[in-house]
Amino acid sequence: MSQNERVGARETAQDVWDYLEFAGLHLTRDQLVRIHERRVIDEPFLNPNSWRDPRTTYAPGTAQRILRLAQIKAKSKHLDEMAWRLWWEGASVEPSYVRGYLMKMAKRWDERLSEFRTAAAQAAQEEQLQGERDVLDEVFFKHLKPAPSVTALRKRLGKGSDIYVEFAGLLIDLLRGDFSVLGEANVPLFERFDEEHEEEKYGDFRWAGRSALQAMQHDAKLPYARLVDGLDDRQIEGARPVALLFTRIIASFGEIMHDGFGATVRDRDAVGTSLVNLSESPEEQVLCLLLTSSFLKDGRIRASLPDTSQLVIHSPAVSYGDYLRLRYLAKEVPGMDALVSPSQMRDAFDSPEGAESWRASLEEFRLEHLEEIEEAMADRPDLFGLKWPDGEEIEEEPDEEVNSKKKN
Repeated sequence: MSQNERVGARETAQDVWDYLEFAGLHLTRDQLVRIHERRVIDEPFLNPNSWRDPRTTYAPGTAQRILRLAQIKAKSKHLDEMAWRLWWEGASVEPSYVRGYLMKMAKRWDERLSEFRTAAAQAAQEEQLQGERDVLDEVFFKHLKPAPSVTALRKRLGKGSDIYVEFAGLLIDLLRGDFSVLGEANVPLFERFDEEHEEEKYGDFRWAGRSALQAMQHDAKLPYARLVDGLDDRQIEGARPVALLFTRIIASFGEIMHDGFGATVRDRDAVGTSLVNLSESPEEQVLCLLLTSSFLKDGRIRASLPDTSQLVIHSPAVSYGDYLRLRYLAKEVPGMDALVSPSQMRDAFDSPEGAESWRASLEEFRLEHLEEIEEAMADRPDLFGLKWPDGEEIEEEPDEEVNSKKKN
């Protein structure tokens, strides 16, 4: 019997819901049903309609996924965007949902930008026919100007593309240990550059960042829907961790600028904020993913990048397994229930600073009550003797009633 088939290794529906309330977050039954329908979380074992029935269980990891969905819900009400955010952070999501969201954004951009492209083409044609227009002509042709919203979209996409393209090209060289891009180019004015011989001199792949930059600049000129159509599911999945890594590095630069300059220098502070937004906005993430896919088509660049398989973001302040441990200890150790009160946990889950402060309080309490805590832990080796929920074994007898109902 596999671990997923053992009741002890699963997460009960009631515990999942209690964990959500422990973090101060809520989902309605209708919202949970829609999440099930979109297969953003795995179906429960037994009766999916009995979502709080203690006999209903979920696969390991469901509680933390639902918790993250509840956190995302505060920023977005759309299930497709919620699924995108989960996938961007590394969770497994139906590929068709990811592709659907990519195409939705691409078509929206292309449709809105078509007004700008049409206006620009008409203006260029008219300029060629008439030359410089007088004042009346200028007034007459004002209808060719795109709407402010289209202009803003074009600027935002252009700005996002420029930032990511330049940073990504630089990062690729730096991650490969090639710092020549930071030095001065010592190229004689009258010495011809022979690319073929340069390749023989420096190997088959010098300035990988420059090649990546050129690939991105080329694809950035294409319709976005065409870029999505040109990618298969494997390419989309492969581009995600690289785009995630690069946007997080860029956001780190933004945070440094934000902290260094502060709000007193508005323009510079705005630059830092823009870099941070690059990693947090789904629109920017889609744009960066499409650009990343451009340079990953080159196998030499793929081989030169670091391993991104362990890149994880948005770990909860308290994992589901630790929640079960805390819940038990709060009943067994006098005074510990105050540490897991709703007000304390709301602050812990609200921000990294809140989580850090709460952990410091927990550690102080642990040192003061070490003997009582260790005695309580010794009574529950199933919770504290093994890793949860990723442990090898959970020694618990399966519930015969549950198994018999599942067979039926």
